[in-house]
Amino acid sequence: MTKPDELASNLQTSTMRHFNKRLLVVILAGVVLFALRNMWGMNTEGLTSLLTTMSTADYIIARYASLVGAIIWAALYSAFHIFGVAYILSVLTKIPYRQLVPLQVLITGLLLLEKALIFIVFAIKGTTVSLSFLSFGPLAVTILENWYLILFLNQLTLTGALIITLQYRFIRGYVVDGRWRQHLWILIGLHVVMALITAAVAYIPFDKLLNSLFGGGF
Repeated sequence: MTKPDELASNLQTSTMRHFNKRLLVVILAGVVLFALRNMWGMNTEGLTSLLTTMSTADYIIARYASLVGAIIWAALYSAFHIFGVAYILSVLTKIPYRQLVPLQVLITGLLLLEKALIFIVFAIKGTTVSLSFLSFGPLAVTILENWYLILFLNQLTLTGALIITLQYRFIRGYVVDGRWRQHLWILIGLHVVMALITAAVAYIPFDKLLNSLFGGGF
């Protein structure tokens, strides 16, 4: 984690010890974290209104369905950041895909640690907000009115800057053609594009879309 350039050098001639176990630990940690957040009530505010419109049994079923959805999303989230981002970086930097996967396992662990820290703070305070205190989101909401821009700036976090640094040092330890500055801009551009996409997805009113699609029920 502290020497990604050394990791890059070592991966060119060997493999990471106990890689499958490390991979499994990260994925399981993500599942447990997302499940705990869901059971505590984080991002489940939309289910509260069901208590006044449906029976208790229906509400319980909805909560279980929400928990299953959170677990599936945790697996997809981890898989994308480990394998999906590794593939994207491989295409952009020409580094072999298999060499980037161990790096992304570490990166995904960092992202989960960030989410765990935010969850712990929310749990202690007994409340949640849609913005991360580790991002530019809280500052943006005080000076901007465009919610999309606020959500975009909310994706630009201290952890993101650390991740870019680790990825850049890894690439510098692997690439020897001197195109380091170009790769730095590629990394920054990739993170900005992903932040724009994430903000757009968060901005989509999925509840209204589903309600329109199914006519208010199944």
